[in-house]
Amino acid sequence: MRWFSFGNGSRDDPVHIVQQALSGQVETTFHCMIDALDTIIREQLWRAATPFESFAEFAVALPPSGLGVRSLRPLKLLRYALLANGQFAHWTDLLERTVRFPGRPRKNLANDEDFERFYTVPTATTSRDRLLLALKRDHPEHFAAVCELNCSPREAGIRAGIIKTGRWRYGGVCDKSVAGALRERAQAKLLCELFEIIAPNAQCTFIARQIEPRLGAGLAQRWRDDKR
Repeated sequence: MRWFSFGNGSRDDPVHIVQQALSGQVETTFHCMIDALDTIIREQLWRAATPFESFAEFAVALPPSGLGVRSLRPLKLLRYALLANGQFAHWTDLLERTVRFPGRPRKNLANDEDFERFYTVPTATTSRDRLLLALKRDHPEHFAAVCELNCSPREAGIRAGIIKTGRWRYGGVCDKSVAGALRERAQAKLLCELFEIIAPNAQCTFIARQIEPRLGAGLAQRWRDDKR
């Protein structure tokens, strides 16, 4: 079994590292948590001391046997870590266990403890969580392709007909739905090619609106001066 170090130099097993990171009691680097979570999943450590049927059951179970994901903050952190590792299947299972039912909140038993569902899925059809749930429920073949990292959830949603595509405005020069379904490397190439062919004034407008608010003012003017 692999072992990891906390920032303060102490050592612990992967399950405890993730428990501490999710609880916020001990400062742990996100990279350390990602590595520990990867080990838990790869070695199925939830089946070790107190066997659970699934990672999702293990995640919502209370410590010391489970991860204790019973509120929004640790769930969002675990969501980010799972998706960063491409663990779409485990995240979707956890979604199914934690998402609120429509209407008045109900309770279900999880690991012999009263567990109230608390997660609300975004209402947009194109939201990643809603897409994953719909793909697993109605289009298992496309969901399997996402879990095998053969395509993104959005691309699978388009293939399954959940996301409707059509011609974009501006004369149909670009279809946003298709562009959004491309892999990241292809998106980066497309963005670079589009940026190179648009007029300098349009380039500066893009920099001023999208980049300067995050990186600081003056970038658009510097770009304009450099293009002269």
